[in-house]
Amino acid sequence: MSAATAAASDVEDVKVEEKPPFKNTEPMAYAMGDIGNGFYFQLVTNYALIYMTDALGINPAIAGVIIFVGKLISAFTDFGVGVWSDNAPLREDGRYHWFVRTLRYPLMAVIILTFLPFVSSWPMWLRITYITVIYILGVACYSATSAPYGSFASVSTPVVKHRDAMASGRGFGSTAGGIIVTAVLPLVMYTTVKDASGNDKQVLNGPALIWVAIVFAILLWICYQITLKGTVERIRVEKSKDERVPPLKSIKYMFTNRAMVALMLAALLLIFAQMFAGAVNTYLYKDYFNNTTALSILAFQNVPVLIVAPFAPAICDKFGKKTVCGSLLVLTTVVYVVMFFMHITNPYVFVGMSVLAMFGNGVFGLMVWSFITDIIDDIQVKTHTREDGTVYTGYMFARKIGQALSGLLPAVVLAATGYVTATAGETVTQSAATLDNIYGVATLAPAIGNGLIAVILLVFYPLSGKVSKENAKILEARREKGEM
Repeated sequence: MSAATAAASDVEDVKVEEKPPFKNTEPMAYAMGDIGNGFYFQLVTNYALIYMTDALGINPAIAGVIIFVGKLISAFTDFGVGVWSDNAPLREDGRYHWFVRTLRYPLMAVIILTFLPFVSSWPMWLRITYITVIYILGVACYSATSAPYGSFASVSTPVVKHRDAMASGRGFGSTAGGIIVTAVLPLVMYTTVKDASGNDKQVLNGPALIWVAIVFAILLWICYQITLKGTVERIRVEKSKDERVPPLKSIKYMFTNRAMVALMLAALLLIFAQMFAGAVNTYLYKDYFNNTTALSILAFQNVPVLIVAPFAPAICDKFGKKTVCGSLLVLTTVVYVVMFFMHITNPYVFVGMSVLAMFGNGVFGLMVWSFITDIIDDIQVKTHTREDGTVYTGYMFARKIGQALSGLLPAVVLAATGYVTATAGETVTQSAATLDNIYGVATLAPAIGNGLIAVILLVFYPLSGKVSKENAKILEARREKGEM
């Protein structure tokens, strides 16, 4: 295949390289990067709160504020890194690969520093100070790699079906990484002890986290290495320093684009629903069901999503992403509402219902990255400017707001219901009222979140499959003329 190179203007040189040809292995290589992301993200998402409350003995309200502040800060660091990467010089392997290749090392260090076992013996004020600083540093380091990594899909190829394959690959990696982490951790993170009444009680094994963190840091490096070796940046836009798009102008592009605003709202609610349920599920299975083995099995709730992953791009291409994902999210909402009213007491019945409930949410999570590439094209059609990293991190900004809320609100709920914290190895029996509230939150909050996402996609999101294909044709015609 040939390479097309043309000057789009006096200040921009647009180079679309079609060599080397796109390989079928690239989506899976890209997926490995999100599996690597999961070794930090899933660990911190699912265990930072319970580590702070049950290993360090920090009040859940204080722990929630720490997570909220950290995630709020990361929303801005994500956007900052996105602008930085968009304006970075082109290197031999492109613009975005350098960030992942270089900045993964600080992230590896922070994973280990987050779970140092001897911190639990420090005075309480020092524990709080230390974990606050490390948590904020961790989310910033995660931004430095995950934000540029997100741009790989949109700059890998100008061909829509290949970009959809890359987006589906990333969704597969995110889902598979979540299954790996959440299936393994409950088996090693808890130990069974006797409470004051002589009954078996499962408690967090805080010291085990350091070994998990070391292994995960190594696995993160390996996954990123596979992604770096197996993906190619084919779309490259070289800009003069004087004519780069100012950050404020990039923000204006995003917040005046209806599709972008709708997806940002959907992203906020998606991550809120997922992380809120994930954080509360840790307590639900530990305290309400007293069965963390079932929590490990719950990790496989997204296996059906992995099974349909190879077919999802074709299905969405035929019926439209917004229609397919919106309809499945309605199903997710209905199932969660049924679970709320059933008040299930058998953990394995709850797991079975959760598998059905998470299908719609999982398919949307699988295809959401393809929504982003459609929006990047839509903005380019309207503005003749391509800002992959900035648009991606605008989306990530909304996700991080959702993460911040999902880190704060579960902790606030726990504190309000009288949840009693513990230091490593202690046994605490929660009140019946606390347990009932945990169950209610674990089912009703995802129902509300997923229901709102369905409304946003089906009613407010404007980019149907037909519009996205028309945009792709417009941009293809422009590229043939050497235009943006």
